[in-house]
Amino acid sequence: MSYAANAWGAQPTQPVWLPALRAGETDGRFIDTSLDLGAVDDSIPSLAALTVQIIRADEAPMTGDDLRPAGSAWPNRLDPNGLVITLGLTAPLGAAGVTYFITLIVNHTTMGRLWIRDLALMVSPYLG
Repeated sequence: MSYAANAWGAQPTQPVWLPALRAGETDGRFIDTSLDLGAVDDSIPSLAALTVQIIRADEAPMTGDDLRPAGSAWPNRLDPNGLVITLGLTAPLGAAGVTYFITLIVNHTTMGRLWIRDLALMVSPYLG
């Protein structure tokens, strides 16, 4: 996995970890881009500009039992300033114990930049 430079050209050494999702859960995770984009007066123009890629950390093929976008059950959102993304995700029961890499890509920010954020998320077992 490659790691993209932030607005200052610094390259992180690892993806940013999001709080875990429980297997069987549909929920949102907030990604604040203020330190990357807001610091240079840039923003994400719309959700249409955002691409979300999800892969398993173990590189196994994705199946219907894997983490996926939640769609209308928890739609992705972008705050009015274009800096905070709410990413809606669904973790089926079969995803328990699996770690995923999520890459967010905006090909053209408001100022025409390419913005990439690598994230990681683990699906914990269903307890209930």
